[in-house]
Amino acid sequence: MHRLRAHIPSANVLFTFEAAARRRSFTSAAEELNVSQPAVSKMIRQLEAALGVRLFHRGVRPLELTAEGKRLFADVERSFDTLEATIVSIRHGARKDTVTASFSASFLQLWLLPRLAEFYEFYPGIGLVLEESSQDEFDLYSEGIEVSSRLGLGDWPDVDCWHLVPEVIFPVSHPGYIAKNGGAIALRDLSQARLLHFREKHRVRFGWRDWLAATNTPFSDSSQPIVFSDALGSIGAAGLGHGIALGWPHLVLDDILKGNLQQVGDIRHATGKSVYLVASRRKELSPAARVVVDWMLKQMAADILSQPALFQAAE
Repeated sequence: MHRLRAHIPSANVLFTFEAAARRRSFTSAAEELNVSQPAVSKMIRQLEAALGVRLFHRGVRPLELTAEGKRLFADVERSFDTLEATIVSIRHGARKDTVTASFSASFLQLWLLPRLAEFYEFYPGIGLVLEESSQDEFDLYSEGIEVSSRLGLGDWPDVDCWHLVPEVIFPVSHPGYIAKNGGAIALRDLSQARLLHFREKHRVRFGWRDWLAATNTPFSDSSQPIVFSDALGSIGAAGLGHGIALGWPHLVLDDILKGNLQQVGDIRHATGKSVYLVASRRKELSPAARVVVDWMLKQMAADILSQPALFQAAE
């Protein structure tokens, strides 16, 4: 018997704990595990009794982990990922499955590519063909695309979809640009700032005019605007200190953590839409594509958990 068995009632309590900690809800964990909410609560109490510590702060919504809970969750999640990677690798053997996926240039460059090293490490039996898409709602089946993303309400009749991240938007700029403008830029001072716009040919995206109107920010721009062909260009220019761009949490998170960008003002506007991963209903999702979808959902959930306030509206 492994020594771990002496410390916990069963391996199942770890699966229950991981689901509750990841979803920050006993009820959501119960739905995922197809058990009752009281059953989840009982499992967590058994694990806490075995360890002699509290793992969750009760009475708050969403659930919050204690310091001990955070430590255990990090190690459990890492261990589960390692086991999953080994099992998937064994199942795939020497076969190389390839998944063709298509995303916007900004999503590919700013979110997906920085995280791919971990995917390669965990899933060496899966190859990726990554394409840049210039529009959202195209026929995935006819284009041979297994996985893509769409912005909207998740009510498309032609695709299966998985909620990835809500659309929250706020201004960002390089700290150096902010310092040159007095060390702080209030939203009422945006008329004096250089705004970095973007305009895509085949997508309708929330732009500066939309954001200013939605946040009731008075603005009169007499300067010559700088316009890029997509958000990748405007966010990149902001990171180089050329002005202020609109940022989406999942696209600017890495640069904010590195200190290349910071939020301007204190308003974060939620549009009511979300980014979804999508797959055509005309073809069953392959096991390898399902691995890609699950991995992306887990990566985004980890990002949101690491900086929850950044992904929430603040009007």
